[in-house]
Amino acid sequence: MKQLFEIETDKPEILNEFRELARKYKLSFREWKLAKSDNPSPSGDPFFDNPENLKEILRRKKEMETGNIESVIFPGLG
Repeated sequence: MKQLFEIETDKPEILNEFRELARKYKLSFREWKLAKSDNPSPSGDPFFDNPENLKEILRRKKEMETGNIESVIFPGLG
């Protein structure tokens, strides 16, 4: 058996159409619900579960976008 493709959708009409096509062509398929997560990491890295880490990432992104980058000097390196 070979897997042809995978779809993700929140729209019932698309899923129903896919089911009908599968029945018409006698194809087997599996369905499952995906869990929604606020964690932006595809692997679910727990680093991103900490709100302070996300806040810092967004702050640095804003600095880069505005060109207002704060310099950081690390002890022993600067």
